[in-house]
Amino acid sequence: MKKGFILLLLILFSCQKDEIIIEPTPTQEMIFEESISKVVDGQEFSFEVTSTDTHQLIIKNNNSVLTKESFTPIIRLNTKTLYTTSLPKGELNLSLVNDSLEIQKTVIIIE
Repeated sequence: MKKGFILLLLILFSCQKDEIIIEPTPTQEMIFEESISKVVDGQEFSFEVTSTDTHQLIIKNNNSVLTKESFTPIIRLNTKTLYTTSLPKGELNLSLVNDSLEIQKTVIIIE
């Protein structure tokens, strides 16, 4: 009887509440929702498209093209990584183009 009581006490005191850890969900930075965005090298940004036609992301300084990336997106949310080490510092224009039509654009600041 004494052993059973001690065993019961050990079981009750050894039980602990489960600790629930809620990790924050990563937020997607929608680059074209802001008119101006500061970016750093290796930063991921997201945007939405409505077709699977070939699109281009173009970075311009005034009217000269610095980079151009052609890709076939998926419908809805697309995520790309922006590498800025070879780009000049300052304000640049980022455009999403489809069939020579500018769909969305924003200004990015590279520091």
